[in-house]
Amino acid sequence: MAITILEQYWDTEKTMNNPHKGWYIHYFDNGLKRYGDRFNDTDDFRDFPGLDHIYLRLAWSYLEPEEGKFDWAIIDEVIDRWVARGCRIAFRITCKETGADQCYATPKWVMEAGAAGTYFPTGDGGQVWEPDYGNSVFLDKLDAFHRAFAQRYDAMTWMAYVDIGSYGDWGEGHTVFGSNLDWPEEIIYRHLDLHCKHYKQTQLVISDDIVGNRRRGDGSRERLLQAIQERGITLRDDGISVKFFAERFGKSTLRNPEFFEKFWREKPIVLELEHYQTTVDTNTWLEGEPFLEAVKEAHATYAGHHGYTRPWLTENLELANKMGNLLGYWYFIKSIDVEETWIHGKANELKIVWENHGLAPAYQQYNLYLSMLRMGETEQRWETRLWESDNRDWMPSCINGETYRVSLPQSLPQGDYKLGVKLVHDEGCGASRPVELGMRDGIKDEEGYYELTEISIV
Repeated sequence: MAITILEQYWDTEKTMNNPHKGWYIHYFDNGLKRYGDRFNDTDDFRDFPGLDHIYLRLAWSYLEPEEGKFDWAIIDEVIDRWVARGCRIAFRITCKETGADQCYATPKWVMEAGAAGTYFPTGDGGQVWEPDYGNSVFLDKLDAFHRAFAQRYDAMTWMAYVDIGSYGDWGEGHTVFGSNLDWPEEIIYRHLDLHCKHYKQTQLVISDDIVGNRRRGDGSRERLLQAIQERGITLRDDGISVKFFAERFGKSTLRNPEFFEKFWREKPIVLELEHYQTTVDTNTWLEGEPFLEAVKEAHATYAGHHGYTRPWLTENLELANKMGNLLGYWYFIKSIDVEETWIHGKANELKIVWENHGLAPAYQQYNLYLSMLRMGETEQRWETRLWESDNRDWMPSCINGETYRVSLPQSLPQGDYKLGVKLVHDEGCGASRPVELGMRDGIKDEEGYYELTEISIV
């Protein structure tokens, strides 16, 4: 076996746009007015490095203004535009907002049907209605809505995830601006199970505040965290660089970074910045350093900048590039170890050593393909999948070696060959998407294979 070291071909500067990782854009942000309201018809942010999905967070009442009558057009128009652009979509449907212009995030007809709840004053002189989160009428109507929503969207290949947003202010899992109660954990379990019942194919996500904002001492925090994990739900944090947290919880501003340690090896972590302009105004932005530190501590796969996208990107392109690579996985090939001569009728071996320079594993398996391109006047390519490969095992900050066995077809003539590999995401229905590696584009051929070494067939 001959080892070829490939570190000289690494490219740590280029920004890659890979599946199932990266940035997201807030399009609807607890209402229909921001931040997509300033998008123009021609700017689709193709220059946004590592943009993965568009995030739609809006109240239930917009989508079901009358019982059983759904206004899907509000979101379908956004979905159609951005899926055509190549983005995925994520959702949070909320039941409680905090501004007087959204008094009934839960549709008013739910209250009129007998659901219990309470009005609370808002900072702008109005009031909002908070449902009784355990009320049977409320939960029955909520269940029917999510049944309809899931029937329409759960199986869509463009679906990134669904936040569980049915409990708390803005769906964040706390009730600070309303009842300010720790609702019984049994009620929280009902909300978890309601979503798990309907979303069979979509990753569910929930704010860590549903645990972290509860008062300590009764064991409910530990039990809730375990219940979330056991149901296959993952965590997000919506408060990076919020002034309150920035003043109390260190550089990353994460109140409970230890929560994420239980999840990130198996499920993707989602982080959200405080409203960007607010971080600038309160001097908690600090050139994005707290945001970067939070991404590292939580081993995040997705992050949202939470503001008007074009101004943020113009002011923070360097950070967007850096974090776009670090979020999730970021693969490099360290070396290849292969016999210089391959023989027909033998299981020829090659070993590739991989490094993941990202902050998390990939949670989807991608297909690794081998190419053998015959050199000479007439090129001939032979391709095969390396079935022993499983990129989900390539953990961050680890060196991962995989050995593959290749049997050559008798039809492949003797001669000298360039040996290359490529990683591919199978998107279904015959569609595929390459997974870019942190290798120089100069060693990539016209079919997307990274040429690593040469061998001879005898």
